[in-house]
Amino acid sequence: MSENEYSRRIKEDIRKIGYKSEEEYAAEMAAICLCSGYSIDAAKALVRVTCSNDSAAQRLVSDAKASGTGLVPSGPERVGRRGGSVYEVLFEEEQFLTFIDDYLLPDVISDQIASDENQRRAMMRGAFVARGSMSDPNRAFRLEILCKTDAFVKMLVLLLHAENIRPMTRVIDTSWSIYFKKHEEICDFLVILGATNLMLEIQNIRARHEVNRMVTRSVNLDNWTMKQQAEASARRTKQLEELLASEKAARIPRELLEVARVHIDNPGLSLAELGKLMDPPISKSGMNHRLKKLLDYL
Repeated sequence: MSENEYSRRIKEDIRKIGYKSEEEYAAEMAAICLCSGYSIDAAKALVRVTCSNDSAAQRLVSDAKASGTGLVPSGPERVGRRGGSVYEVLFEEEQFLTFIDDYLLPDVISDQIASDENQRRAMMRGAFVARGSMSDPNRAFRLEILCKTDAFVKMLVLLLHAENIRPMTRVIDTSWSIYFKKHEEICDFLVILGATNLMLEIQNIRARHEVNRMVTRSVNLDNWTMKQQAEASARRTKQLEELLASEKAARIPRELLEVARVHIDNPGLSLAELGKLMDPPISKSGMNHRLKKLLDYL
């Protein structure tokens, strides 16, 4: 399935970022490999990194060339598979494994990556380039990264914790899903990725949603209030009609009978409006007081 506009825009913003050190390129490269997944072709002494899209494969190749690791990538090569095409990048086995093993060691991640903001953020960008996506914020707030490597899932979660982002995780088929749905965390992560303009757009979308919710709540409250008033008025009208038709009507004072007739003849009006129809007019509280006295005759 093709990427939506928002996922595509994030990755375009990431591709515009140039790093200041070889270590940052290496960190991003490692994240792309670990999220995409790789396999070893022992017969040819090669490692195949399988990227789900061409942009991730191209970024992997450019990172390898700028990383100072000495890794020489081959590709990307498009490979047709059931359900669509993937893109493979090849590396010499021994050099690649030596490189990637360093990023699978907890001490290396905690000491060298998590404590270095630039490398930490480069690695998170690489993870999103490889297998990240964001839903349409007009419908739902959700950002997700899929990862093929179990060990790297835990490390990526630690990297996010270092940025005060607390993601959720679950297993989808053969991959781990790292995701978050809180608006604030998504905005923070977009800043990390370098998608500042999109972050501001999402802020506006959320503000618009909040205004729409407030308007909806206000309209619903007004409708509920009007319904309650109409039902109460209908109940009083029925009670007053029954009262005037009973023998008790002969004992009711004239000013109270006038209240009953005005109420019965003008269904749906508020107490303030009914009070203005009295002769002489009376206030809302006066009308309410007389209605209560009337109903005492029931």
